[in-house]
Amino acid sequence: SKLDTQRGAVIASELKNNSCKLAKWTVSSIMSGADLLKFGFISRVTPKDTSHHVILGSLEFRPTDFAQQINLNMDNAWGILRCVIDYFMKCDAGTYLMMKDPNKPAMHIYSV
Repeated sequence: SKLDTQRGAVIASELKNNSCKLAKWTVSSIMSGADLLKFGFISRVTPKDTSHHVILGSLEFRPTDFAQQINLNMDNAWGILRCVIDYFMKCDAGTYLMMKDPNKPAMHIYSV
């Protein structure tokens, strides 16, 4: 399978299409102290059938090694978190919703 023969290309493709998710999972695994980070790849048996899937394979990485591969800087991640906290500390008390724009590298914050 392509996953076995072109592992780097598969990861590069997923990083291009799902970079936010991969970064989020990597940071979570580093912060939790996990020894391994596993990614599973699945596919629908047929494109129109939403209930039957097949496991294509899985890959595992040490979280810190994977963070280096995807150029994830933990100091930068902590800096972003600090900016988010500072922003909300300046806001009035209330309930807020923070959403990532699915088509742009942008975050939206809504008061609900």
